[in-house]
Amino acid sequence: MALAELIHAVDDFVPSKALLIVAHPDDIDFGAAGTVATLTDHGVEVVYGLVTSGQAGEPAHLSPAELTEIRQKEQTDAAAIVGVTELHWLGFPDGHLVADLELRKALARLIRVVRPDLVITHSPVRNLERIYAAHPDHLATGEAAVAAVYPDARNGHSFPELLTEGHAPHAVPRLWLMTGYENNLHVEIGDTIDRKIEALLAHHSQNSDRAEMLPIMIRDWAADNAAAAGLGERLVESFKVVHTE
Repeated sequence: MALAELIHAVDDFVPSKALLIVAHPDDIDFGAAGTVATLTDHGVEVVYGLVTSGQAGEPAHLSPAELTEIRQKEQTDAAAIVGVTELHWLGFPDGHLVADLELRKALARLIRVVRPDLVITHSPVRNLERIYAAHPDHLATGEAAVAAVYPDARNGHSFPELLTEGHAPHAVPRLWLMTGYENNLHVEIGDTIDRKIEALLAHHSQNSDRAEMLPIMIRDWAADNAAAAGLGERLVESFKVVHTE
C-alpha cells in the first residue's frame, strides 16, 4: 500500500525527510515508532534528536554516566529496528528541561543541520488523561521544538550566531504532535506494530519488568486510537497536524 494511503490526515502531505525531537530515549518508541517504521519502509529518511540521554531514569542505583551509556545504546538499537541510523544527542540534563532560549537555539541548530520537511515532537499541551505522556520534560521539549520550527529555525535574525556557524535558515512546513489533544492525523501501523514493540523491548533498562504486558498494552492503545478516529478495527498512531507554511 502506498504511504499516502496509510496516512489519514487533513491534507495530502507526505514527507520526504522527518526529524523526531523528543526528551528521552524510548519516547519515540512509545509515541511514534510504528509511524517511523512505516515512513522508512516507504523510503522516507528519518533522523532522531534526543534532548537528554535519560540519565535520571532507572535503575536508580546506576550513576548518570552509566545510565547515559546504557540508554544511548538501547535507543540506538531500537532505532535500527525501525530503520533509523542517524541520532543526535543534545546532552541536556534529564529531569531539568525548560523551554528556554538555550534549548530553542539547540533545536533550531539541529533543524538547520538536518533540514527536514516534517518535525514530529511532543505536544506542548498537558494532557491530563495521559499524565505519563505529560512529563514536564516532554512539555518543555514540545514547547521549545515548536518555537524552534517557528520562528527560530527559519528566521536568520533568530540566534545570528547560527549563521556564523554556517547553519542557514530552514523552514519546516509541517509539525506532527504526539500525545496531545484534537488529533487529526492517523497513521496505520498494522504492518509495523511488531517492530514498534520490538523497539520498545530494546529499552531493557526501562521495560524488562513489563515484557509480557507491554505488547498487549501497545496493541490496545493502537486499537483505541483507530476506534477514536473512526477507522474501525485497525491499528494506528495519532497526531495533531500543525501547518507552519
